[in-house]
Amino acid sequence: MTIKKLLGAGIAACLLGALIVPATTATAAKKPKGPTIVATDPADDWGADAGAPAAPGTTLGMELVEASIGLAPDKKAINFILKLNGPTGGGTPETVRYGWDFTVDGNHFMLAGGRTEFIRGMCNPLTTEPACPPNVGDPAKLANFPFFVRSGACTVGAECKVHGVVNAAFDATAGTITIPVPLELVSAKLGSKIGPMAGTFGSIYAAPGLLVTQPALPHDSIPIVTKTVVLR
Repeated sequence: MTIKKLLGAGIAACLLGALIVPATTATAAKKPKGPTIVATDPADDWGADAGAPAAPGTTLGMELVEASIGLAPDKKAINFILKLNGPTGGGTPETVRYGWDFTVDGNHFMLAGGRTEFIRGMCNPLTTEPACPPNVGDPAKLANFPFFVRSGACTVGAECKVHGVVNAAFDATAGTITIPVPLELVSAKLGSKIGPMAGTFGSIYAAPGLLVTQPALPHDSIPIVTKTVVLR
């Protein structure tokens, strides 16, 4: 092969490579970031703090095994995801309550809710501001895994501000409860840090309760969550 032909072949190969490389790079897509697991819990410790047998915890929908935090696909809400031990009905209406204490850029908030909240839904039994927040008392809101988004001490006789009520999505087969909290409801934005906080039951809990939830009753809790999630 002559020098001229060799040079021609080399130039053609370079041009072909230049065409192929950008196309390959263009097709490489980033995988969407999923929720971050912030805590795990044994699947057999319901009632341990109160000296009760662990077995009923799963049946009652109160055996916590995992907790995750992530942004909703539209990036307008924070998804707080509770995972229970196996397929479950998600607790008995009016007798099981789930809670999660957390911080947004250092400010303390909490979630408290269950399958239904008809008993205490008309007005929060604690000293609240406002006492009867918007959407509370609406049967459509109170029938489908309603969660109160609150701040303050939220104990009997103490100040407790209710910022709003959100409805969770429950997957009975996977045993997950996904609680979407709009960013604006907790003054969050992209880049905000969702950090841990411990309340009366610890950071996260599943417990029996009607108007109020008593720590002395058998329940399951994740005492301390240490991981912080940055919203991106």
